[in-house]
Amino acid sequence: MQFVGLLATDAGYSDFFSAKKGLRVAGGANISQISEALSCYRNRSCFMKEALYRLFTETFSTQITMPAILKLVAVGMRSHPLDLPVQFTASACALNLTRQGLARGMPVRLLSEVTCLLFKALKTFPHYQQLQKNCLLSLTNSRILMDVPFDRFDAAKFVMRWLGKHESPKMQAMAVSITSILALQLSPEQIAQLKEEVFMAVKELLAIVKQKTAENLDDVTLLFTLKALWNLTEQSPAICRHFIENQGLAIFIQVLETFSETAIQSKVLGLLNNVVEVKELFPKLITEDMVKHISSLLHSKDLEVSYLAAGIIAHLTSDKQPWISCDLQRTALLQDLYATIQKWPSSSCKMTALVTYRSFKAFFPLLGNFSQPEVQLWALWAMYHVCSKNPSKYCKMLVEEEGLQLVCDIREHSEADPQAQQIAASIVDDFKMYFINYQRPSLCRPFL
Repeated sequence: MQFVGLLATDAGYSDFFSAKKGLRVAGGANISQISEALSCYRNRSCFMKEALYRLFTETFSTQITMPAILKLVAVGMRSHPLDLPVQFTASACALNLTRQGLARGMPVRLLSEVTCLLFKALKTFPHYQQLQKNCLLSLTNSRILMDVPFDRFDAAKFVMRWLGKHESPKMQAMAVSITSILALQLSPEQIAQLKEEVFMAVKELLAIVKQKTAENLDDVTLLFTLKALWNLTEQSPAICRHFIENQGLAIFIQVLETFSETAIQSKVLGLLNNVVEVKELFPKLITEDMVKHISSLLHSKDLEVSYLAAGIIAHLTSDKQPWISCDLQRTALLQDLYATIQKWPSSSCKMTALVTYRSFKAFFPLLGNFSQPEVQLWALWAMYHVCSKNPSKYCKMLVEEEGLQLVCDIREHSEADPQAQQIAASIVDDFKMYFINYQRPSLCRPFL
């Protein structure tokens, strides 16, 4: 005897046959029998469903990485795409086999295949809520969310739609945290394509912020919600306008009045930095409450908070027109901005990795503003900081976006602020050092 099929029989959950050497047993008593069943019955949906159910029970609390078993689960999903019980049970098994640290031991290609199959099942069964929950839970795995290739556009669409379902606080928190990460992984063009979903998500996220603020509850969901809004508004003028139109500024002012934690302040200021890059919104942003809070946070002992507040002031004061009735206040803000930057350490100092940019283009109008050295100085400080931290990304960005010439113009300008010239020279030096050592020296010749 070489094979015994015991699955879905009274003997199917017995270990009796497992001791027989050389005997293949397809059953449900242990992982070995379940593995054999998944392999043998891959084309028979009723047996596949039974084997997957047994696998779910067997792996509910497993701490062992089993890529071979996960591969068999993927085979079952691929073989029966229109069978809801198979797809649902397989999704639950996939969760068991990849939860917590188990995914770290799985091949990236296998995790990618399983994740793609999960989203394929979502499209086939769009109204089956538990399957949706399993897909959402799979995305909370940091290994999958950060390292594994899958269609992040579709994933973002699914997660943002889920936000509007008013699920349990736990599921809502998961959707918020996933949104905050996926928003960074999508390009501004992709976010623009998701306009309907993003607009709905922004409303839901603002409602969460408003509720948490009213409850004076500064939990992890609030932090993820603020981060999601920050990431969604980056380089997205339409989303910034939607934020303002949905009372976002008033809600964020209330957040600043309620919480004093720097982690919250930095996320609020980060989003407002995105909003002030949209010039048409200046009149709605220059309010007494806004100026009061930003001026106060400019003097924060936390360098990141001070830096982000300075960015808001730099952008808002770069245009005189909205300040016609309060020019003295604008002048005072500029003086305060300049004095604050003098107190900061070198722009190559250590600062958290939260300060990152997808583009330098929002800085270019500030770099060309020689009549306001305070504004110019902040932009240069920001650019030098990130260029010195990550030259492979930002020196390349300087070239691609044609921003290096603006920096060189400041370095050579006879009326430029001496400190601005010094920082501009440092940026050019870092650029030359990077491209001479690691890239193409020919790119540096025009700036030598």
